[in-house]
Amino acid sequence: MDESWKQDSQKAITQRRRIRSRSDALSRAEADLWAVDHRGKPAIKPPPQAGRALANVLRPLARAFGPGASELEEHWGAIVGEALARWSTPEKLQGGTLTVRARGPAAALIEAQSGVILERVAQYAGRAPKRLRIVQGALSAPAGPVRSAASRVVKRTEPLPEPPADPAERLAAALADFEAAVREREGG
Repeated sequence: MDESWKQDSQKAITQRRRIRSRSDALSRAEADLWAVDHRGKPAIKPPPQAGRALANVLRPLARAFGPGASELEEHWGAIVGEALARWSTPEKLQGGTLTVRARGPAAALIEAQSGVILERVAQYAGRAPKRLRIVQGALSAPAGPVRSAASRVVKRTEPLPEPPADPAERLAAALADFEAAVREREGG
């Protein structure tokens, strides 16, 4: 029994070697047919890239309607100037109206330059908004560099004198102290 098993296994091994070593077209065709029949499911095609699909949708819209407020915000410093850009930001561009949020007195400066701003937006966007609407309020991010309040401690070498009883003398003493502090601060 041992001998027959050995002979059978030897036959199988030599047959496999013979099949592998055959290089004729018939054996290759048989192998290809076998591979096609025993192959698994075909790979699923990956979904299209979202950025490319979104760009195909947004590109015609951008040509038709021009840039939005976010694109204007990127170039806002070049449109209105760096000084006004620190105090204002475009909020939305809708229906021919550009809405700008401005802090404090910058609203009046933007209002005064509204014609120039609308022309510059037209140069950038390709078509001009007809109106400029200004909303006063705080900006979402701090405008420009934030300066910290000076934390100065004034040290006096001599004790404070008794305040005078006469109000005119007290006023004169307070003004003299104020003048001295201003001169010290400005280096004069």
